[in-house]
Amino acid sequence: MDEAFFNRDDEDRNIYHPTRFARGPWGPKTLHGRVLSGLVAFEVETNWLSDKETDNFQAARITVDLFRPPPMSPLIVTSEIIRSGRRLKVVDVNIASTIEGRGVVDIARGSVVMLKKSESPEGEIWAPPAWDIQAPREDLPPPKAVKKGPDSAAALPIWETVNVQDDTGEPYGESNPQHMRLGIRHAWIRETYSLISGLLPSQLVRIAQVADFANPFTNSGSEGLNYINADITLYLHRIPVGSWIGTETSYHGSDQGVSVGTMSLYDRCGRVGTSTVCGLAQIHP
Repeated sequence: MDEAFFNRDDEDRNIYHPTRFARGPWGPKTLHGRVLSGLVAFEVETNWLSDKETDNFQAARITVDLFRPPPMSPLIVTSEIIRSGRRLKVVDVNIASTIEGRGVVDIARGSVVMLKKSESPEGEIWAPPAWDIQAPREDLPPPKAVKKGPDSAAALPIWETVNVQDDTGEPYGESNPQHMRLGIRHAWIRETYSLISGLLPSQLVRIAQVADFANPFTNSGSEGLNYINADITLYLHRIPVGSWIGTETSYHGSDQGVSVGTMSLYDRCGRVGTSTVCGLAQIHP
């Protein structure tokens, strides 16, 4: 991971400067939503979890409210602890940026709930059938740079996706782009960029970024993606292992320009949680 989505400011560690790779799909002057959810996870891990707490507490829910399209400008990230108990810890994260003519404006807000690990109770509890699609190899060669990156410069895709199949059992192919295929979607996703320059992303940061895929995976249809998500909510019962995160769409509903979509999340050992988004109808420029 030679490139990153952000460079951290040398003088003010609360300021993150986006690189061209953080650019999002809705316009050339806005950031990708996935980098904001990654920042929320990074902020909590970096400032509010000791090494001991990292082992003893599970980040069970990360919610990111996306107030407005984030600009390609330096982001100011601050946080505070809301509740710190014996078995529960809650941290709020605020992301702001300076907008010309308006000053410093809030861009997004995050809330992270961490629960203390213990022994599971006895007995059996219902769970949906396990997804038995094997993860790609960890040593699978990375993708090659292509001239499709920001500013038309040669760059890696900002994530690597191995699409498995839809509910017809047929693999996705070049002649049938994923956003044109209806039905349950399965895919394995691997990060190709660091979130912060010089730092490998943690497993929590990796899956926090993948959580944003709930929008394009559940809300895309025969006319492409025409919903922009207003939030990302990630639920985890354990931290994933390995670089590949599996996704399986499980719910979509929409009416009068408002949508909700959910996908299940996996690693090579099985299910790890879910991601849900709500969205507003938006015509892609």
